[in-house]
Amino acid sequence: MSNNESRLIKEKKLEDPEKVMLRYKETGDVELRNQLVMHYLQYVNIAIYSMRSILLSNIPYDDFFNQGIIALIDCIERYDPSRGASFDTYSYMGIRGSVLKYLRKQNWLPNRVWEARKKITQGRFDLEQTLLREPTDKELAEYLEMTEKQLNNLISEITVVETVSFEELLENTYGSITENTGLISDIDISERLLQQELLEALAEAIDRLPPKQKQVISLYYYENLNLREIGEVLEVSQQRVSQIRSKALEALTEAMKDFGARVK
Repeated sequence: MSNNESRLIKEKKLEDPEKVMLRYKETGDVELRNQLVMHYLQYVNIAIYSMRSILLSNIPYDDFFNQGIIALIDCIERYDPSRGASFDTYSYMGIRGSVLKYLRKQNWLPNRVWEARKKITQGRFDLEQTLLREPTDKELAEYLEMTEKQLNNLISEITVVETVSFEELLENTYGSITENTGLISDIDISERLLQQELLEALAEAIDRLPPKQKQVISLYYYENLNLREIGEVLEVSQQRVSQIRSKALEALTEAMKDFGARVK
């Protein structure tokens, strides 16, 4: 299936998906499951689109799409209507989590990337001490004995790794809290409320960031600009944007860990 073919697959809306879900759970009829897959197909595309800034360009869209379909089917199989949780939220989170796990397995060299991150960070520090200012991309590349293109490619890889790690933290925080608060056991907490609390905690953490970090996070996640484009907006180098963004993610990561500990 080509990229265009996967995008041409259209969902087929059911008048009463909840009723079909109940019938499927009662009968196990594969045809009913297929109807549900086609009804909720949009969630696969929505989940993938929401992560477009971190998906590796060398992996075909169809690979992510197919992984999303597999995750959607798994969500349908595992979903228990009697627990009262929304399938919309349940499936969306499940698809995102599955795509993230798949992404981490595809042609990733974390050790190489993190070694490059340390090398770039140290090189930037050394030059700042010598030049008494922030080095340009050209100066940093020359100091590290690489081309500007190689430097920018490494920075882009580092950005993807950091972003996926942060996304996974959010997914794991949500899943861990869900289990520990008893949502799976039908205790008096709604999935929608929990999700809202998580989003509010994240929004508060972003609001506490220094202005420049907040601006970079906003441009990256909400405006979907890449590092080069953000650099053009802020009139700074791509590596400076990466540095600001890394510090912001460190702060947000700690905030989300604290949130998870409080709710548990």
